Amino acid sequence: MISTAIWSSRIQAALGREPRSVQEALEGLRVVLKGDEVSKEEFFQAAREGERFERFSRDDQVALIVWAALKEALEKTRKRLDQETPSTLVVRKDDSVKEEVRGVKPVGTWKGPDRVYDVYLWDLKDTLRKGVQVRHPQYGSGYVQAVEGHTTTVRFACGTKKLHTRAVRSMVVRRDWEDRRVADAKGWLERFLASAEEVRGMSRLEREDELAGNPHFSEGIISEEVRGYLERAGYRVDPHNLEELASLVDSLPAREEKFKEGVLGITILRTRDGKAVGFRKPGLWETKVAPDAEQESFAALIEAQGAHTVLAEMLQGEGWSVSEVRAHLSKLAKALSPADAKRLFGLLQEIAALRRLKVELHRAGFSPVRAVAYRDSSGEVVYTAPVYG
Repeated sequence: MISTAIWSSRIQAALGREPRSVQEALEGLRVVLKGDEVSKEEFFQAAREGERFERFSRDDQVALIVWAALKEALEKTRKRLDQETPSTLVVRKDDSVKEEVRGVKPVGTWKGPDRVYDVYLWDLKDTLRKGVQVRHPQYGSGYVQAVEGHTTTVRFACGTKKLHTRAVRSMVVRRDWEDRRVADAKGWLERFLASAEEVRGMSRLEREDELAGNPHFSEGIISEEVRGYLERAGYRVDPHNLEELASLVDSLPAREEKFKEGVLGITILRTRDGKAVGFRKPGLWETKVAPDAEQESFAALIEAQGAHTVLAEMLQGEGWSVSEVRAHLSKLAKALSPADAKRLFGLLQEIAALRRLKVELHRAGFSPVRAVAYRDSSGEVVYTAPVYG
């Protein structure tokens, strides 16, 4: 599964701020894939295997932008992977048959039984041959003299022993493992990692505090998009005033409770033509329909009653989604007066805007952290990577 939250933090760390458009998110994604091998491997694995996205809140605008950018980039990558030229590697299965196989790397000369499979170093028969050194836990060091099927003859200091071939394979002393260059590379890598340190960047709140609302450089604590949502909900705010924005976020629980009371307080549903009426009783709805009522009027009332039941259950819990509630409220509004429907939709729009503001303020306090490694001799920065988590 592809986590939109993880990729959002990666792209934000690469850009130094959250992306405000799909193009910005794509640019940040390019920087992440260029500088982070782990992210690059995860991205191409998701493209090859067609992984799906994890669910996320549609109220999070940044997550939506990152989702759109990832979806576009993954689709282009999948098309490019599908158009790659197929491998023409020829793998010998036996002495007489050759077959073209994709994605198999040849390791020496080998023979497969009835099918082609990946071959590794320890699968090769040549790894156990005459003259190969082995180390036995009881007899010590020895050398292979002959390999005959399941029996291998090994000469030890105490004499010659016949051992099972499978057991001898695990005793082979591999010279490549004892190469001094491996130990040197390990030491260099340890010193390189020891020189790394984490460098914290400025959050948007810190940057705005330093700029002190300078109109030439300040971008505001919140984005223009969130500011537009607030204005459509009836809030005109100063994007540089943190106290005013925080007070609006503090009013969010009261707005949610008012909307909940407005929905749960509905006791009568009446269609717009007035020919179908529903009265809410404990646990059920009492429905009355005029003799000349049309089928559409009765169906609208039944749909509104069902929507009210679903909304009442959703609002009793925590973390309900504005988009899901809006869909059911549209059905409920068919049996409400225009004034009541407008009031409930207005409250829902305010809740959506305040939730976006809450997410925006939370992101504004985020400080991107990068890991920086230096060269031992000169102190030159040789590697940087974003830190997640």
